[in-house]
Amino acid sequence: MAGDTALIQQIIQLRQQYRLKLPDTIIAAMALQATAKLVTADQEFAKVSILTVISC
Repeated sequence: MAGDTALIQQIIQLRQQYRLKLPDTIIAAMALQATAKLVTADQEFAKVSILTVISC
């Protein structure tokens, strides 16, 4: 439950700060919570400065 609350708070913060679409925000928040790098061709993720994005 505590992990869910942290994830929801992260989603809200990212959505407000970076104005991403909701599905993209959820993906970004989950990657941040898992301290994972995100491999994507979607350039929208590049504006999330706290996320490590690998473009393909």
